[in-house]
Amino acid sequence: MEEKNKRYGIIGTTVFHVMVLLLLIFFGLKSLPQEEEGILVNFGDTVLGQGEVEPKESQAPPVVKEATPPPPPVDKTPEPVVNEPAKEEIKTQDFEDAPVVKTEAQKKKEKEEKDRLEKERKQQEEQDRIEREKEIERQKELDRQRQIEAEKEAQRQKELAEQRAKEEAERKRKEEEERQAAEARNRVSGAFTGKGTGESTSEGETGGSGNQGYVTGDPNSRNRSGSGQGDSGSGFSLSGRSLVGKFPEPIDSSNKEGIVVIEITVDRNGYVFGAEFKLRGSTTQDRDLIAKAKEAAKRARFNADKNASAYQKGTITYHFVLD
Repeated sequence: MEEKNKRYGIIGTTVFHVMVLLLLIFFGLKSLPQEEEGILVNFGDTVLGQGEVEPKESQAPPVVKEATPPPPPVDKTPEPVVNEPAKEEIKTQDFEDAPVVKTEAQKKKEKEEKDRLEKERKQQEEQDRIEREKEIERQKELDRQRQIEAEKEAQRQKELAEQRAKEEAERKRKEEEERQAAEARNRVSGAFTGKGTGESTSEGETGGSGNQGYVTGDPNSRNRSGSGQGDSGSGFSLSGRSLVGKFPEPIDSSNKEGIVVIEITVDRNGYVFGAEFKLRGSTTQDRDLIAKAKEAAKRARFNADKNASAYQKGTITYHFVLD
């Protein structure tokens, strides 16, 4: 069906064009000659005249020729020759330039130049992209450095706060020691101003003058040696804290005597996590007794206090006696 329609279309188109061509041949290609048009003028022999009747002969007056005067004498002296500047010939062009036909070499050269410029443009874009990425990395590195510095500063502030807390705890401990020393001095003062049971100014067994014993002792006790903490001479000092359970006694069979003072460090939960020998108040530096005193002091347990200092210090005193 489609082939049949194409065939009918070709036949119809051909017939139409043939008819148009015939019409043009018979009617459109013919032209009629046209005569020249103008104005008919009267015959005559001059531009001047008068009358209504055409004369047989011309009545124009005869033309009188004037006599020609003789030519003047010719001066044969040669005239100077003047060299005129040569006129520059001006060339004009009445036709348009023919279009330039580019050769294959020119086309290749132009293409190479275009490719080179495109390559340079891409290289510049790549370089700009690399520079932008480097700048972003530099900015990130600066941010990391600032973060590190901020963390270090926060750590320094934390350490400084802890150091201040330790100093404050140490200050309070010293104040407490000074307070206890002041109380001891007051007790001594009271002892010598009427704390005793007699009116004598001397008491003891050594044969010298003075009141034999310790300023922290009991005036009613008959023990002349020890630390004033009781018959055993052992005790502890930890401000605001109380002992939990039994007082830890050292295991000793060395048959040595002496007083050993151990400085303890107690946390808020009441555990002893530090024990060091303290020379002040001790009467012996025997290594065996000091080691036994440290081991016993570490077994001590005190009451928990969440409001206490994180590192509270105190003392435990042991009195070693002969069997």
